[in-house]
Amino acid sequence: MAPPSPKRRTFTYKKVNTLEIPLDFYPPDSAHNIPILLWFHGGGLLQGKRSSVSPHMLRAVHAHNLALVSADYRLAPQVGIAEIYEDVRDCIAFIRNKLPQLAGEGVLDASRLAVSGSSAGGYLAFLAGLYVEPKPTVILPIYPITDPLGLFFTTPQPHPFGGKPADVKALERFIDVDSEVVANNEEDSARSGMYMYMLQEANLGSLLKVKAGDDNWRVAKKVYECGLPPAYVVHGDADTAVGVDQADEVVGVMVGCGTEVVYERLRGVNHLFDKEESVGMEKMYEWMMKRL
Repeated sequence: MAPPSPKRRTFTYKKVNTLEIPLDFYPPDSAHNIPILLWFHGGGLLQGKRSSVSPHMLRAVHAHNLALVSADYRLAPQVGIAEIYEDVRDCIAFIRNKLPQLAGEGVLDASRLAVSGSSAGGYLAFLAGLYVEPKPTVILPIYPITDPLGLFFTTPQPHPFGGKPADVKALERFIDVDSEVVANNEEDSARSGMYMYMLQEANLGSLLKVKAGDDNWRVAKKVYECGLPPAYVVHGDADTAVGVDQADEVVGVMVGCGTEVVYERLRGVNHLFDKEESVGMEKMYEWMMKRL
């Protein structure tokens, strides 16, 4: 019998002007001093919502007796990567300092924190590992973006799943940097075409306000200087939405620096593979739980 779906509680972890930025908290039915797994959604930091959690993560709540947190963050290009990282930092501060009281006495051990994310969320997991202090216990980037100025994102790409080119006119209000700042969008929103627009225009760096010569947001460039916690990285070598070279570069630097890293480089596997109900990611969770 499949374990029950965890119950969700929603909290606002940050408010910017009138914009409330929420997170979803999924604890198991009974818990005592359990670790926390924080996950950030994908979408190029341009689109998406915290509710797009993969089935394996929801199952992990009861299977591994942990608390899952899925958080929204402000979306580009109305803000840049510096502001989005501030949301990551403030989310982790909320989890460490306020969530234990909201969860109830003795439920959470906030010192045992894993930070994960898929695609752009994997990028945020890496940034948390680089810059948040104290560092997370472990990070678990899944098919991560790691360099907005890397070759994959500076070369126009076809639709990763064979669809039509993005309708630039329909996206005008989302491309406009002076439009309303938001922290998520519904799946049926026209904003969901922003990732394809970015791929065909090869302009992720400019959308995130990453300037040439600014290496702060290029993960591999900062590993030696800032260090990273132990990491488990997963990326398919047939990924058409985030080139596997993005993970290859960072893992190579981590190995060179002597940082603990496991790289599950999956042969013939494309983006979003872990959204399938049948995918368990058991090796990743086994590794994670040994270190939390």
